[in-house]
Amino acid sequence: MRISVIPTAQQAQGINFSGQTAVVIDVLRATTVITTALDNGAHEVIPMKTVEEAQSLYATCDNALRGGERNALKIEGFDLGNSPLEYKKKTVEGKTLILTTTNGTNAIHNVQGADEVVLACFRNAESVACSARNDVTVVCAGTEGRFSLDDGLCAGMLIELLKQQTEVEIDDFGLLLNRFYNESKNNLFGALSGCYHLKRLFALGFYDDIKFCLETNCVQTVPVFQAGRITAK
Repeated sequence: MRISVIPTAQQAQGINFSGQTAVVIDVLRATTVITTALDNGAHEVIPMKTVEEAQSLYATCDNALRGGERNALKIEGFDLGNSPLEYKKKTVEGKTLILTTTNGTNAIHNVQGADEVVLACFRNAESVACSARNDVTVVCAGTEGRFSLDDGLCAGMLIELLKQQTEVEIDDFGLLLNRFYNESKNNLFGALSGCYHLKRLFALGFYDDIKFCLETNCVQTVPVFQAGRITAK
């Protein structure tokens, strides 16, 4: 299995993912939100690039909720923000979720032509690794066009899990991230203590979100993006 890592959503544009499994990671917080929502019984998640697109789709949908963020904060008028702790079973079960975020939903849409597009976070990394069959390209969402260390640490973990189940060939960036994970796996929070995105969320009061997002291998749900919609594999 060949494994490569793309540092940001923007760098995924124009790449031909044919023959590959693309794994999109936005640990803080979109792929954690989506995994949590589906694990708690949401019918589907529809990722949208813009607030306007999300509002237009919502106007045509029954049994739907709007979720997402801009500048890490809940969008005015939306039902939910981008905190995974909001996506409880009693709130999302059976619902269609229309989600737009600054980084994660764009990363999902920027992957074109892959045999399969799945979403990973720390909470479901082991299940994502077990489901991979083709060569894997990991797309880190990043933060506002910049590489985000939280996504990279999760990518390193995913690579380690893939190494444990098959023979792999890893690109240089992936090798670096895998080494970083192995040096940090006993203290993920400490490894990310200087990370721009984590510090920003911490300053905004999202400490409980961060703790939740850094929990590892506690759900088996694997979100799959196909035909514009995300459902559980």
